[in-house]
Amino acid sequence: MNRLPVYLLILIMLLACSSTINSLWINRETDTRRWVVNNPLLASDIRVLDVKEEESDGALIVNVLLKNGWRMPIGGKVKMLFYDKNGVQIDDPWGWHQIMLESNQEQWVKFIAPKPAAEISRMKLMIRGINRYSSSG
Repeated sequence: MNRLPVYLLILIMLLACSSTINSLWINRETDTRRWVVNNPLLASDIRVLDVKEEESDGALIVNVLLKNGWRMPIGGKVKMLFYDKNGVQIDDPWGWHQIMLESNQEQWVKFIAPKPAAEISRMKLMIRGINRYSSSG
């Protein structure tokens, strides 16, 4: 029996899981967005449907609408990095946010910039690897 197809499938799955971060760059100055897809499987699992910015007393609040693209519950982590006008990353006091999404569920995630809105030129939304979870826990 030829086991080569089985080994190839396992290798492909391992390679797909080894690179688990996808990111969305948001340039506030040019009002453009650019996806960087490191893991196509993850890009279809957790989708970004919308990104809304608002300012409150000079603070930048970014709301991101995520959707589970699977027919089963999944989990993952999201993080927003902020960059100043010189392109320097601003220290991130918040870290990763854990998310758990039921099948086809949409959920808003809120991020608050660590500096005033006027000082933020770009943002990078990062989505880290998924893990299937059981909702019967």
